[in-house]
Amino acid sequence: MDKHQQNLTEQVFHFASELYAYGIREVVISPGSRSTPLAIAFECHPEIKTWVHPDERSAAFFALGLIKGSERPVALLCTSGTASANYVPAVAESDISRLPLVVLTSDRPHELRGIGAPQAINQVNMFENYVRYQFDMPLADGTIGCIETNQYQLERASQYFDGPQQGPVHFNLPFAEPLTPDLSRKDLLTTHTYTPTHYQKTMDPTVLEKTLRQPKGLIVVGDMQHQDISQILTFSTVYDLPILADPLNSIRSTKHPNVIATYDLLLRSGMSLEADFVIRVGKPVISKKLNQWLKQTSAEQILVQNSADRDAFPKKPDYFFEMSANDFFRSLETVPIAYRKKWLNDWQTLEQQARAEVTALQNNATGEAAYVSRLLEKFGKDDCLFVSNSMPIRDVDNLYFDNEARIYANRGANGIDGIVSTALGMAVHRSVTLLIGDLALYHDMNGLLMSKLNDIQMNIILLNNNGGGIFSYLPQKQQAPEHFERLFGTPMHLDFEHVAVLYGFGYQQIMDLDTMSYTKLPKMASHLMEIKTDREKNHEMHQRLYQCLGEVANVTL
Repeated sequence: MDKHQQNLTEQVFHFASELYAYGIREVVISPGSRSTPLAIAFECHPEIKTWVHPDERSAAFFALGLIKGSERPVALLCTSGTASANYVPAVAESDISRLPLVVLTSDRPHELRGIGAPQAINQVNMFENYVRYQFDMPLADGTIGCIETNQYQLERASQYFDGPQQGPVHFNLPFAEPLTPDLSRKDLLTTHTYTPTHYQKTMDPTVLEKTLRQPKGLIVVGDMQHQDISQILTFSTVYDLPILADPLNSIRSTKHPNVIATYDLLLRSGMSLEADFVIRVGKPVISKKLNQWLKQTSAEQILVQNSADRDAFPKKPDYFFEMSANDFFRSLETVPIAYRKKWLNDWQTLEQQARAEVTALQNNATGEAAYVSRLLEKFGKDDCLFVSNSMPIRDVDNLYFDNEARIYANRGANGIDGIVSTALGMAVHRSVTLLIGDLALYHDMNGLLMSKLNDIQMNIILLNNNGGGIFSYLPQKQQAPEHFERLFGTPMHLDFEHVAVLYGFGYQQIMDLDTMSYTKLPKMASHLMEIKTDREKNHEMHQRLYQCLGEVANVTL
């Protein structure tokens, strides 16, 4: 073994072992030449699972799905050049969603940068708008400093793998040829582990005593897909506080009497809401109407997030507590707080009436929302529904009640890119059904390859309205009708049965609601169920849904 190969082998085998020590158990690799050293190191490591995906953009979102499913950091590896640029959408999503994605971009050695060498672009700091930490690693040269840099930089980055500061990090790794490490030195691959550091901040609960003694209070729980928030229910029960719960947390599925699921529809239908204080927990909610109300209300707002990066949207809070929701609500046990039975009873009565009205309407409706209602009825507490952005997540927000399934989505950047890949990554660890529109499915069709190559089973419910259905709800529909269909409606006229055949999915077209009601979701195979709908009719039915609570919501709380 020559000196270069020895240095290269020690560097990459040590790097892979250090990543394992900090909790990396899965790596998604997109094939390429320059990434050879690390790809082989990961492939040879006895305790690291590797996934191979030829499309870098889809691969990155697949990694996000693995993180969501395993609740562990996941690494991502590509070759040099524009391959790394395809990671940007998923890195941005992981930043806003605070998912511990470890981005590894292979690079040309420094002497080949900036001179016109092939497959060499400026990769240093290329994700600086979205990552918590970044570093351009040294070339393997056999010096003690090279290995020490590996150790030190990974130790610094590991603080973002777990805890309130977690999020994506980026390492750019230059490799000189020849690129193949010595496969006889697998003894360098170790399985030692480090104990992660957990961050926590304490609070003085008495600072909130005056606020929490006011008569009208609300708890608003946003996106908290991977956190234990059970203490919210206990606190709400003791102190008679309604919980306005986004579907992207575990609260909605509890069927707790204090949980309000129809708040978006009630606000859309004209309910006038006044409150004295709001405890906001987690990331912002999906509901545009609730966010608008939070922005304009004079109620005092308390934000609780287990993250150093506070989400001020939609309004800067009066108080911010960087701690877990459970720790926050436990810490309030000694604070004298007012009881508010009538306030809670009024909310519970509204919720019961709203649910009854919505259920009655959906029983006779024919649009996409009715299909979503039938779909939700099929799930139990062990099922996961991954929901695409745009209209599907809004329908789930409005219709998800009396159900125990867990709801997941990419609500960091709220994009439709990478939805398929994220859901498939999650399906590695959990039973997942994907609810998606035709544009979003088209946008990440390449991601379906991972199901075919790795026998990852997932059901897909496709709502095909032949275009971008959500744009029908925007002012452009009325203000620029002559340009609307070409610029916003964007019909594609695709036959998705061919997509199912190409990627080895079973296929079924759901023709009516009765068929949807009686169709069972396959448990041991991948299946695509296509529901063809009409955008204009969907818009009309959604307007009826938003208006159906007019009489119920004609109140002031």
